[in-house]
Amino acid sequence: MKKRIIVILLAVVLAFALVPSALAKTNPAGQTVGNVLFYVTNSRGEQILVSQIPVATMEADMKAGKIDTTVHNYSLLDKFTTTLHQEAQGFTVTEFLEYAQGKSTVAALRNAPLSWTGSSTIRFWEIDQSGYDSMDTYTYADLYGAPRYNFPALYEYWDYAKQDYYDPSGKMSRAQVIDYIFAHGEPEVFLLSVRAFSQRYMVTDEKYGIDYNMENYWYNRGLLDNERTIRVMKPMTRDELYAKTPTASDTRYWTANILLDMAARPNITSLGTVAAPTATMTDFGDNYYIRFSTTTAGATILYNHNFISPSYTPTSPYGDGAVIIPKSAFPNGTVTMTARAVKEGYTDAGVVTLTLQSSGTEQNPETSATAYSDVPEAHWAFAAVNYVMEKKLFDLPSKNTFGASSPMTRAALAVALYRLEGSPDVTKFVDFTDVSKGTPLSAAVSWCNAAGIVLGNGDGTFAPDKSITREQIAAMIYRYAAYKRWDLSAKGNLSVFPDNGKISTWAGARESLVWANGMKYINGTANNGVTTIDPQGTATRAQVAQILYNMR
Repeated sequence: MKKRIIVILLAVVLAFALVPSALAKTNPAGQTVGNVLFYVTNSRGEQILVSQIPVATMEADMKAGKIDTTVHNYSLLDKFTTTLHQEAQGFTVTEFLEYAQGKSTVAALRNAPLSWTGSSTIRFWEIDQSGYDSMDTYTYADLYGAPRYNFPALYEYWDYAKQDYYDPSGKMSRAQVIDYIFAHGEPEVFLLSVRAFSQRYMVTDEKYGIDYNMENYWYNRGLLDNERTIRVMKPMTRDELYAKTPTASDTRYWTANILLDMAARPNITSLGTVAAPTATMTDFGDNYYIRFSTTTAGATILYNHNFISPSYTPTSPYGDGAVIIPKSAFPNGTVTMTARAVKEGYTDAGVVTLTLQSSGTEQNPETSATAYSDVPEAHWAFAAVNYVMEKKLFDLPSKNTFGASSPMTRAALAVALYRLEGSPDVTKFVDFTDVSKGTPLSAAVSWCNAAGIVLGNGDGTFAPDKSITREQIAAMIYRYAAYKRWDLSAKGNLSVFPDNGKISTWAGARESLVWANGMKYINGTANNGVTTIDPQGTATRAQVAQILYNMR
């Protein structure tokens, strides 16, 4: 990553909800995109879904080197007017089209002659919009027809008080300063980013009340943010520099839908039309419980997981069970939520707004009976077992038994985390000698390895059936949290445990346990009247279910 520009301004953190999502699957600040939909307009004017791409898949592909990781730099003026520095990794539009087309499950679409040249347009739809608009519609010439640049000298020669170009040494005139900035510009390209970073530099002179450091959370961790994927990253042209044109607003983020409209529309036949989704709602206690459905077999239902902004474009895939939202978000008893049912190769009804009222009382999933003989309602992990089985994270040892007291294995935790992520597609499999290729376990272990969650034993083996230790569990969930870009700042006090010196010395063992203990995921355990952290002790399936439940 290129060296960041050093700032002497005071900073404040722009607050983000960077915490694990709740059991309810909704997020009051859920301004993240779960799935990006890529459509193409066919010769009949229909918008056909080519592919639906989880952001997690793009992140995994970037980590695996399947997406260019070159860091592009952008200098911009924004509406305040002040300067903005951005960094990004991702695709040119042409690269994205090739990538997204290759992700299609429909052979005819994977092989269709799609291109973006001449007067063909590409259109972007962000989650806070109600559709595509003219401001986010571009031809190839709009984005790549004129040279674009990063201007590193912009920051040195910008007068924040006067909001204009100037030479702090007084040796150059304003016109000479602009010429100098341009002469030292670096060619850059329009990008659709998978990871990005923004740093706003602002001297407030009491106008805004604060000095402002945008996305300070990511900056302090030396990371690029994937929470706002996909971003539209548009560098400045020469004319925009000379005209002092604020262009930061052209940097759009949370792009959820992308539409290719070729000048010569391809003769692609839609496989059908997906029926619009419907939903039913029940209530219990302080919550509403919403279940979605569509009559089109194999369709994916997306819903808006942000109940503070219920009109936002739906991007979160609906699975099984209920989407739970607090009644306090809709005190009048009527819930509005957007949803969309989609299927690759098909047209669909677009985004629909559902207006829901409770049809009756929900049987609370926290207290409803399980179907497992070894997890009665009085069992301490009763709610956790309900949770992991509702999410289909665990396999059962037998039809009516959860295996609550059985040891958790390394394979079972890898599978649980893989399923928790939505079982992303895996194309590159890790060659562990004790994991058979082509199996569901191989997919889970390979994805976990690509995401940095599991590393193997260093001898070519994974030891899938080996009971997993408490410190190994801590390491895996810590690495999963790092992959998800969750907050890793929590720190427990392991010095209170008399056996804390027994923590292994391999990289990350202590750091992982400190974090997991600080998050209350892994606590002390009583051994002969003494509470220990027991790093080499194993954990039962019920205990790991409780950990995953605590992470929700």
